[in-house]
Amino acid sequence: MSIWVLISVLLLVFWWLHVQGLNEKRAALAKELKSLKESHGDLASTLKLRGRRLDVLFSAVNEVVMRVDRLGRVMAANPHASEMFEMSRAHGLPQSMVVFYHDPEWHTAFSKALKLLPKSSSLPDMHVNERVLAPRLVPLGKEQALLLCVDVTEKHLMEEQRKSLFANLMHDLKTPLTSILGYARSIQSFDDDPELRREAAGVIAEESKRVNRFLDALLTLEQMEHLNPDHSASSSLWKECQTVLDGFSTQLDAKEIEIEWDIDESLGDVNIVDSDLHRILDNVIGNAVRYGPESSKIFVKGFCDDESCSLEVLDQGGGVPQKELVRLTERFYRSDEARSQLRGEGHGLGLAIVKELVEKYGGELDIQNHEQHGLSVRIKLPFTD
Repeated sequence: MSIWVLISVLLLVFWWLHVQGLNEKRAALAKELKSLKESHGDLASTLKLRGRRLDVLFSAVNEVVMRVDRLGRVMAANPHASEMFEMSRAHGLPQSMVVFYHDPEWHTAFSKALKLLPKSSSLPDMHVNERVLAPRLVPLGKEQALLLCVDVTEKHLMEEQRKSLFANLMHDLKTPLTSILGYARSIQSFDDDPELRREAAGVIAEESKRVNRFLDALLTLEQMEHLNPDHSASSSLWKECQTVLDGFSTQLDAKEIEIEWDIDESLGDVNIVDSDLHRILDNVIGNAVRYGPESSKIFVKGFCDDESCSLEVLDQGGGVPQKELVRLTERFYRSDEARSQLRGEGHGLGLAIVKELVEKYGGELDIQNHEQHGLSVRIKLPFTD
């Protein structure tokens, strides 16, 4: 055998060994790749299962919860979120958050918060269908996050009422006090003018009464916070209504307003303290007298069912815009249109006092515009036990 033949044989052996090694490496790589694919499948399946479990968990949460990705797309949402943001109208998830909430400034803050992940971020309040949500973005793994939205509507309303309270306090106290101060200075400067002194004294007395009524209303609200209704209390709706109407006789005569009275003296007694019933009727009937047109009528009707008695007071004024009705009984709620009809003292407390007192005793208050103009205020109180 020549040397060239030997070299050829050795080369073939080396080539065969190299091919075998490559085949073994390829088989090992194929096996490893298969294992990785199986692991990836198991991992994806596990993540998908965990995602479903997480979504099921959040479906039981009473707050609005959404699962979003880094692109700001909503991947899943619990029932509260779906209902509030009307997600059923979208063509399935995922969908961009822009589809469900249209506020450029909010989305600017949302985009910045997504870039800061995995850091948690608080976002500006969201106003959705008259509800106020306080959202917070918290990380969920590396690529997703939870948008947790707490309903803070009541807190928001309380804050608005607090601001309104201080604004109204300043207005409702400053106006009469300015008049009192002005007339007091007039008396100082022109104390030798009897007519001016009489006029000034009259204005000072009226404005002082106005301030006193306002402070009395505030005190009443404070007292109601700690009111424990006496379930054995008993008051005659007929008698108390008659007393209140007698108190407005001067105003009724001055405006030539006629009272149409339809209350039977035999009506049963209702479960409420006399003074509280008087305060309720004084506010309701007082509004009808103050804002009923001259030479008009006020209808006062009493009726009972098996469990309660009701009193309805109907005036012939212009009524109240429908959008204002639901808010008339809120503390310190004011609007020019609603106040022109009902807020005689200007502080927005009268109907709030009525509503809270009536409900303290287990009753109901209903305010509606009447078909033939005017406002109907109906008070329903339970019979005495």
